[in-house]
Amino acid sequence: MKKISILALLLISYSFGEVITIVDNGIERKIYINSKNDPRSVIREKGIIVSFKSNDIDISNFASKYKLKLKKRLSAGYYIFINNSKYTDIDLIKKISKESKDIVKTIRPNWGLGMIPR
Repeated sequence: MKKISILALLLISYSFGEVITIVDNGIERKIYINSKNDPRSVIREKGIIVSFKSNDIDISNFASKYKLKLKKRLSAGYYIFINNSKYTDIDLIKKISKESKDIVKTIRPNWGLGMIPR
């Protein structure tokens, strides 16, 4: 009986959350966001991390297309962008993953390790 109640609680908690797909080194991964009403799901100031499949991508064109501002270029080939669009970071990641999957190698929120906003 306890197992059923625990399972029911887990299902209820997941029903109020959202699972988003990120691309990590060409592999799609799923991360769980607690709730659509959770303040972490509307984060805009942390930005997103992107790496591209090729080195000949016009970064300024990519940034202007999605209303991003380049914050930092990391030596490993990753770019940290600040989100200046009308979308939340999560919604923007979904949009870029769908529209630019042919050029994007990795895209994820800039939340640090464990995909938890800092």
